[in-house]
Amino acid sequence: MSALPVSLPTPRDENWKYANLRGLSRARFDPSPPPSAETLARVTAALPAPIDGFERFVIIDGFIASDASGVKQSGNPPTTSSSTIGTIEADRYFLELNRRLRSETLRLEVARHQKRAVEVIVVSLGTSHPAIEVALSEGAELSLIERHVPISTDTVITNLAVSAIVGPHARLELSRIAQTGAKTQHVETIELHLAEGSTTKVIQLTTGGAVSRTTAFVDHAGRESTLEWHAAALGEGTQSHDAYVRVAHSAPGAKTLQQFRGIASGRSRVSFNGHMRVDATSPNAQSDQSLKCLLAGPEAEADVRPQLEIYTDAVKASHGATVGKLDPDMLFYLLSRGIPEESASSLLKWAFVSDVIRRLSTPALRADIEHSLERVLPGAVAARSGT
Repeated sequence: MSALPVSLPTPRDENWKYANLRGLSRARFDPSPPPSAETLARVTAALPAPIDGFERFVIIDGFIASDASGVKQSGNPPTTSSSTIGTIEADRYFLELNRRLRSETLRLEVARHQKRAVEVIVVSLGTSHPAIEVALSEGAELSLIERHVPISTDTVITNLAVSAIVGPHARLELSRIAQTGAKTQHVETIELHLAEGSTTKVIQLTTGGAVSRTTAFVDHAGRESTLEWHAAALGEGTQSHDAYVRVAHSAPGAKTLQQFRGIASGRSRVSFNGHMRVDATSPNAQSDQSLKCLLAGPEAEADVRPQLEIYTDAVKASHGATVGKLDPDMLFYLLSRGIPEESASSLLKWAFVSDVIRRLSTPALRADIEHSLERVLPGAVAARSGT
């Protein structure tokens, strides 16, 4: 295993320009000890209700606390994807840190032509390096919900690693919900390896926390593989939500649809960098990006960046990136209908991110998320029912 860089990534590193890692600059990353029986009981009582038809696993401070079926401890985890080859050292910093310091690894496997539905609840109370590894055999299907819930009000550091190998003609739907505590510093690295004819859909929602950073690497390793990446981030107060998603089209006919919707309120900062690489080995590839941010605070900041790196003429690539404000005409219209200003503003914000949320295919999860967003978008639910 290669040595870690001497220091954390900084804004001088190309893909970390907008990441806020100041709170981690002096942090000790030593993982927390296993949770006590008292902690297990307290966390279990605070968890959301299970979803019908889904197996459930719970990870507390990097330790697997649920039924041991399908779970293995990990000492020296193997490299499951080549998607980080060619990336700069800074991009791998937290992944390497996780591999060195993780306590256990949750491994989920789906056999050939089998189906599975799994919910993973991730709880962080101190400093942890949770790890999830997924492997889908040929023709397998997995609906995976990965949910981070805010249990602790103390300072929390989470360094998550998620990897998935999606086998030939397999289907993965990964719903990622990060609703973390107010003092949480959350960084994560995601690796996806897509085989021939496979289909992967990622739906990601980020709210809460102090700082979040997503670094993702996707490799279209097999011909005619398809990726959909739908993400939304809602910032408030002084929160910082940053993401860098690199998709490498390495095989013929690879297709990617990438959508991001961000809302920056208060003095928050929301940023997204979608990096699409199309190699000469990927003729007839398709890449479609729609990256939009809404500035909803006088001191808020937002940045979206579509980054294209194309080495073949046989490609269809489109991209759009905009940063704007609430539509004053629509706001006036809602106010004229008797909707209070806060609710009207929340309703417009809801409309902005709803196209991502509606892609959650599990009705119980979608309803729970819509209800929980009432805290961030007060009055939106009532306004929707009244318009």
